[in-house]
Amino acid sequence: MTFLSIIVPFDRPVRYLKDCLDSLSEQVMENTEVILIINGNEEDISNLLKGYDDKLNLILKQFDERIGVGKARNEGLNLATGKYVYFIDSDDYLYSNALEKLIEVAHKTDADFINAERANTAFIKDRVEEARIIKRQSQLLKKDETDLEYCIKFLVDTKTTRLEVLSSLHSLMKRDIVGDLRFEEDNCHFADYNFILTIFERSTSFIGVEDAVYLKRLRDDPINSPSLNQEEVGNRFLMYADAYYNVIDRLDYLIEESDNPTDLEKYTLLRERVTIKFLRFYFKKFARKFLLSEDEEWRGENFEVMKDISKDFNTENYNRYKRREIQTLQSGDKSKLKKFIQLRSHKKHFKKILLQRWRFKALIYRKLYNKKPTVPKKLLFESFYGKYYSDSPKYIYEYLYKNHKDEFEFVWVLNKKGIKIPGNPKTVKRFSMAYYKHLAQSEYVIFNTRHPKRIIKKEDQIYVCTWHGTPLKRLGFDQANLYLDNPRSKHAYRKDSSEWDYMISPNPYTTDILRSAFAYEGEIIESGYPRNDILYNASSEDVLRIRETLKLPKDKKIILYAPTWRDDEYYDTASVKFNLQLDLNRLKEEFQDDYIVLLRLHYFIADNIDLSGCEDFAFNVSDYEDIAELYLISDIMITDYSSVFFDFANLRRPILFYTYDLEKYENVLRGFYIDINTEVPGPLLKNNDEVVEAISNIDAIEKEYNERYDEFYDRFCNIEDGNASQRIYNRLWK
Repeated sequence: MTFLSIIVPFDRPVRYLKDCLDSLSEQVMENTEVILIINGNEEDISNLLKGYDDKLNLILKQFDERIGVGKARNEGLNLATGKYVYFIDSDDYLYSNALEKLIEVAHKTDADFINAERANTAFIKDRVEEARIIKRQSQLLKKDETDLEYCIKFLVDTKTTRLEVLSSLHSLMKRDIVGDLRFEEDNCHFADYNFILTIFERSTSFIGVEDAVYLKRLRDDPINSPSLNQEEVGNRFLMYADAYYNVIDRLDYLIEESDNPTDLEKYTLLRERVTIKFLRFYFKKFARKFLLSEDEEWRGENFEVMKDISKDFNTENYNRYKRREIQTLQSGDKSKLKKFIQLRSHKKHFKKILLQRWRFKALIYRKLYNKKPTVPKKLLFESFYGKYYSDSPKYIYEYLYKNHKDEFEFVWVLNKKGIKIPGNPKTVKRFSMAYYKHLAQSEYVIFNTRHPKRIIKKEDQIYVCTWHGTPLKRLGFDQANLYLDNPRSKHAYRKDSSEWDYMISPNPYTTDILRSAFAYEGEIIESGYPRNDILYNASSEDVLRIRETLKLPKDKKIILYAPTWRDDEYYDTASVKFNLQLDLNRLKEEFQDDYIVLLRLHYFIADNIDLSGCEDFAFNVSDYEDIAELYLISDIMITDYSSVFFDFANLRRPILFYTYDLEKYENVLRGFYIDINTEVPGPLLKNNDEVVEAISNIDAIEKEYNERYDEFYDRFCNIEDGNASQRIYNRLWK
């Protein structure tokens, strides 16, 4: 006999389903079936499912049109044969052993209803490590509570920010108890409530299982691929409140009709926890929205509903200020309530300012510096978050200083001291008080990444984003997954790009991508990249100066190795790992008489590469300010999926692509805008043997790829001529 039927409704996207099925297959389970209901998905998942047929005893039912999560679960119930049923959403996954623990308890106790904790997670490749983090952050319940109390707290007080009161997820329910009960099919947002309440009515034994965590995914793309809770639908608060009323009304009826102490305790406890959940929702979400909303109609209508619900609130465990706030809400005094909320908000913000110095600086910037007028023709430049004097901002600055220095006032954001800049402009450290002061004064802000969310653009400021490369890898809105970001990232992309007045593009191909990747609707100056001006204007003396600055041997040719980072390899959200796959010792053995290697890592990468044994052959130049100067002195470039080869191609020198993880990078991590197999101007090399062979036969490689190189140059470099900075000046100031 089948012991457990696991029901998984699925509509999109496939990449989440894989995580879900992986987490199920990692559980140790016997006599189980996984019922996958395809809910109108348009992606082909046949290849994905092949790997799970035997592992999970997979049962598949497909609907060509979206039928909704309620109907999908009902279809799963119709197919279920297990003693217990269990629901998991296809974009969620399980912590190690989470379902096993529920099953173990079911075997031992034969309880009617068994559940455990759900917790939010944004994105993860290493599910186990993420769950450990969540587990540490979770406040697990006390073990001395009764099974019923424990179960109800897990059912209601989960660590999720979703608008929900009850959930059917991560619970084992006896199929005999479920019987003919089904989910509401016309209420896609709160279809669980009547279902779960009826299960509670029919059940007589309950167990809450400690440390069995279900990970509720907060989707990383709420714009292009929203979850049900991320979809923009009407007034979600009123929908939530209406669902709350339905639950409370039904529980009040059950309490009134209860004729035995057990049922009375069960319904009373559940009602108490549901009300506490809504009280917490008021403090965490509603109050701030009520304070900040500019929609008076929303504020009025929703206030009356919350006022009515607040009559159920029990605030005995709150401090006297919060109790008075709730009393004011109950009285209906909007003006006084706003003052209470403001006071609590200011107090909370003040505590943050005391604990985090950057908040104090940001406050001075917003309340003082940003209230003053900008200075005409004052320009602030920033490259890679103030790490370098480099990239297109550098070359725009140098053109302006050389040709129009009397017209402008210049400020550079630089975190390191001692960097020599022509003209000796003012320099400020990023996020220092001087930074905020000059930022607020600058009429033009010129940068090559995204700007921090703590910055508030003034109406008379002009933001110029030069970006920092012709894209090969998918970016922003075009990217399927954001491993180092969270679900708010794409909202942040849209907010940032809406504040940019100009973007700089090197070619029509990049122009189209910048618009799609950042949902950018402003003006794009298709000028070529200023950072490539040096590739056309540099002299032989410039090349000699660069080599001397780096103290490189004069009689050796140079191979520049410039790989990018991998989205799934990182220490934390600020530090990226990099595992060097290029065998430097092998290259030294083969080519040390003719070449040296310069290693240039992406600015995200935190590792210090060990060059032991290759000190006289390989040189780590990752901290060198300007990669364009490294292009000038290099004879061969080796890269992978970095955009550097688009710029290097302006020099018409050989490019080799060391793509040892091509399939994973293209299909799992990022994806490309062009066909890397047929359009890049050099060979794709899969291992070190092929790299050695290509370098040994570099003249033949050049000849073999000459025609493709010409096509590539005409498509991506045809605007570049050393005058990009001048074209930008002509557009912005002339």
